[in-house]
Amino acid sequence: MDNGENLRILIVEESRNDAESLANVLRNAGHRISFSHGKEAAEIETALQEQLPDIVLCGSGETLPSPKDVQTLLEKHKVTAPVIVISGEASESDVVAAKKSGIAALISYDEVDHLQLVFDREVSTLRLQIKLQMLNETLRESENRCHALIKNSSDAVAYIHEGMHVYANQPYMDLFSIDTPEEVDGTPILDMISNDQRDTFREFLKGYLDKQATANTLEIDCLNPAGEPFQSSMELSPATMDGEPCTQIIIRANASNAALEKKIKALTQQDMITGLVNRQYFIQELKERMSAPNTSGDHRALIYITLDNFRAIRDETGIEASDQTLRDIATILKSSCGENDCLSRFGDCCFTILHYDINQENTLKLGEALLHQIAGNLSEVNGRAITMTGSIGICTINDQASDAQGILAYADIACEVARSAGGNQLHTHSYIVNEQAGSEQEEEWDKVIRDTIDEERFYLAYQPIVSLKGDTQQRYEVLLRIVDGTGQIILPGQFLAIAEKTGLSGEIDRWIIEATFRELAELRNNDNDISFYIKLSGGTLTDTSLASWIGEKLQEHELSGDNVVFEISECSAFNDMKNSMQFVREIQQLQCKVALEHYGQGNQPQLLKHIPADILKIDGALIGGLGSNKEQQSKVQEIIELAREGGQQCIAECVDDAGSLAHLWQTGVDFIQGNFVQEPCKNIDYNFEGETA
Repeated sequence: MDNGENLRILIVEESRNDAESLANVLRNAGHRISFSHGKEAAEIETALQEQLPDIVLCGSGETLPSPKDVQTLLEKHKVTAPVIVISGEASESDVVAAKKSGIAALISYDEVDHLQLVFDREVSTLRLQIKLQMLNETLRESENRCHALIKNSSDAVAYIHEGMHVYANQPYMDLFSIDTPEEVDGTPILDMISNDQRDTFREFLKGYLDKQATANTLEIDCLNPAGEPFQSSMELSPATMDGEPCTQIIIRANASNAALEKKIKALTQQDMITGLVNRQYFIQELKERMSAPNTSGDHRALIYITLDNFRAIRDETGIEASDQTLRDIATILKSSCGENDCLSRFGDCCFTILHYDINQENTLKLGEALLHQIAGNLSEVNGRAITMTGSIGICTINDQASDAQGILAYADIACEVARSAGGNQLHTHSYIVNEQAGSEQEEEWDKVIRDTIDEERFYLAYQPIVSLKGDTQQRYEVLLRIVDGTGQIILPGQFLAIAEKTGLSGEIDRWIIEATFRELAELRNNDNDISFYIKLSGGTLTDTSLASWIGEKLQEHELSGDNVVFEISECSAFNDMKNSMQFVREIQQLQCKVALEHYGQGNQPQLLKHIPADILKIDGALIGGLGSNKEQQSKVQEIIELAREGGQQCIAECVDDAGSLAHLWQTGVDFIQGNFVQEPCKNIDYNFEGETA
């Protein structure tokens, strides 16, 4: 369930029309839903990888996976969503058997009202679970804040359970000349009380625990290290330690509380796990800084960072390991940002930075650097190594951004664009794109794209693809870059996503192909042995005239297809198998090659039986942190072996750290590509002879 209460549903049905009918039943009951559809195991797995469902509706049919098979797939992907099974009949014995097998409900296709009632119940349960999770997180943060307060208090504080010490802070240990926590752990509290007043303390403690005492404070004599009594005031209150109930005892110190009050104020503004400021303080600080004039003249931007797959990693490794990872990421952010920047842990797995720099280019460089550092970070807990990647959204603060919530929303959207594109990426929010996004008139978008081309606000960047086997041929992936109307350089994720929705992505793809062919023709005239890899959007595959148009352009520029590779994503090929097969067949007849990119993302080995790709590009999510992740290493090796068996070449994309490269040398992969080799740039000048094996 997203922040807008939009429910994510996975519907297992024989056709998308059947799934749409079920979805409409739920919409008619007042639910806001988005759904994904699958009719076989491979499609269900793809849907689970693209979006984790809140609720699963599982139809019944001869060709559909059984409810048990669906449950197995959910367990494999660590999805805990309830499963509602819909069948032709639902007898009482069948309902009981389904409940015993872990199914949330079994209902009949004919009982529409029953489906709505059951769905209402599961949605209510889901909301309660989310609320409980938030309350537990709040409780955990409050307890951490409390323990931090006790640790830093000038008063002597101890926790006791059944009359025995289970914790004491440093002032408490200093008061009784105790050197280490181990010395006080397990010792009776009575050892600290004057002999003649132990019975008094016993009766007071018993009355307090039995809730019979009228007060929670006691004036009593304690014993100093010399065994001499001294007057003290004790205050008792309920507490928890490691989740267990206990009693907190405070021995009040006479020192001024000014320092303590300062620490308390700081703690209310701080995230206790990372030491960064918390969400509430960051929003307030952002509002105050935006309302004040920018006297320094520095470029200001909001950087929004989300850790990819954090929740799945936390579920697998536990809270202690995930907390350590959060602390390590926070350390990276603090060491990379300036003293005027404001950093926060904004959410469970989100960080925000209000960043000041001399220009936008430097801000983008910082964002790219943070991506690489997060991907290269290795957190070790109890002998276990943990790696992860991040997605970053950047929103410039200028006259078009007038309020803090708007800035946060834009940066969040930009981050989501980066995450949706596969993660471990950076995306910059464009105000020009945002203004046009609300338009429902397709011709306006046509004008925006055409103006962008006419005004030469598209340009190409190139990233080298380097052989690990001594091949010195020059290979570059061609990447699109856009300059908006204000001169800001942005990545194409958001722009192209909207263009694809309006059916205009083909126009952009053709512009890229034409521009690439012009560049290739010029380079070939200079006797350069060079190949270009060109990405195609999923929507372009439906253009049945594209292959013949490419053939005409090859002839026009007097080019051989041998030097052109077209990249299709594994997901696009799987979702549009018919058009993909036709395009691959026609384009290979022109002697061009085809690469399946992001391969391994959808776990579709059978795809190669239908799409005879020449090259496999291993998904970057499997490459980040490869040097320390055994599971990823095994998966990558499987893909390389699969490519060898099929006679295909294999490229590891998104190689951004030395550890991943070191491991790839041993795997037998043919080529590597990534920022560790060279970041995308306008110049085509990489030294292939100096960097090959």
